[in-house]
Amino acid sequence: MAEANLQVQLARQPEGVPKVTDFQVIKAERPTPGAGQFLLRNIYLSLDPYQRGAIAGRHMGHVRLNPGDVIYGRCLGEVIESKHPDYRVGDHVLTESGWQQFFVSDGTKARKIKADAPLSAYLGALGMPGLTAWAGVEKLGSPRIGETFVVSAAAGPVGATAGQLAKAKGARVVGIAGGDEKCRLVVDKFGFDACVNYKAENWTDQLKAACRNGIQVYFDNVAGPMLDAVTAQTTPYARIVLCGFASQHNRTDAWVGHNVGQFVGKRTQLHGLVVYDYEEQYGAFTKVAAQMLRDGKLAIHEDRIEGLEFAPQLFVKLMKGDNVGKAIVVIGPEKL
Repeated sequence: MAEANLQVQLARQPEGVPKVTDFQVIKAERPTPGAGQFLLRNIYLSLDPYQRGAIAGRHMGHVRLNPGDVIYGRCLGEVIESKHPDYRVGDHVLTESGWQQFFVSDGTKARKIKADAPLSAYLGALGMPGLTAWAGVEKLGSPRIGETFVVSAAAGPVGATAGQLAKAKGARVVGIAGGDEKCRLVVDKFGFDACVNYKAENWTDQLKAACRNGIQVYFDNVAGPMLDAVTAQTTPYARIVLCGFASQHNRTDAWVGHNVGQFVGKRTQLHGLVVYDYEEQYGAFTKVAAQMLRDGKLAIHEDRIEGLEFAPQLFVKLMKGDNVGKAIVVIGPEKL
């Protein structure tokens, strides 16, 4: 056998919150690129909440995985062998490689990056989470100077980036996060005006105190009862960006719905956000975000684990909401 390709595969479909035993780590043969292809050595793997639904076939563009299938995931890798005219050895590339050490691509759904920022940032604030945040702020929520912008899951890569972008536009930014440690991060590192710990019994009272003039824009990454609770504090004609539904990822029963009456009564503008609609604007987004990062106006925070074989542990942590920051698996060194 040639050099091994470490992979993380599905062992069994998770029920509710995933367990480490739902995954298996195996050694496959390292692939070889053919004509018009290139071989990537993956350096960083991004772990994201959407992967829970993708594994079960509940996420757009992903079929349900079966035991033995490599888990879905986006990676940042380096080209180490190429038979493709547009990709050279040493290029850094983003691909949907899955949870594995090596990956052969023909360039489909691949994107070369300039690597003018920390490489792992291209899986977070400069990657799909960042693009999601940018689209929700710039294209849908459109916070104005002096308005109050609230974002849930504020310590995560989407929420943290969205809040910082809204702050740069002159809004008062209030985060909602799960725990005092996360709230300190949101305020002290990401620069939010306030952050509310939703695990506190009186969190809605705290939110009201932090949003003295009501809420004009809500960037929702959680859905469920939190969406109804925050909507109760929005002003008429508020904009709500429906981005994620963390409260539903591990549910085994059906969600029964929301209090639609308050949306209607307040003439709320609801905007569904699907990041794939904005992929063609990735260049415009990174031009803004990368400059903010270089200028120290966009902070990032990562929750890292070393070794692909430990990806299941970090994923379980993520799906329990125990991670702090962007979940990143370090597969290999940036330079050999």
